[in-house]
Amino acid sequence: MSSETKEFIVSTEYPGYVFLGWAMGKFETKDGRRQPYYNMYVLSPVSTYTSEDYQAEGMKAEKKKCLSEKVWEGFEPGDKVRLFF
Repeated sequence: MSSETKEFIVSTEYPGYVFLGWAMGKFETKDGRRQPYYNMYVLSPVSTYTSEDYQAEGMKAEKKKCLSEKVWEGFEPGDKVRLFF
């Protein structure tokens, strides 16, 4: 991904995930080890589920933990992506 980010439009018509970006690094565990992490950030539509106690509309931003940086290889912000869990 280039250091210069381009503008993109997210359509609420798309029912899947839209890639926003990523982060990777290392954090220190309680026992002092340096553990790598890989995260990607996406937008997706909120659930259409409604009940007496819940309603939502629009999009939600999510952080997804990844196994490695290869997960987002070739993605650019604004790309529509399919995620498998």
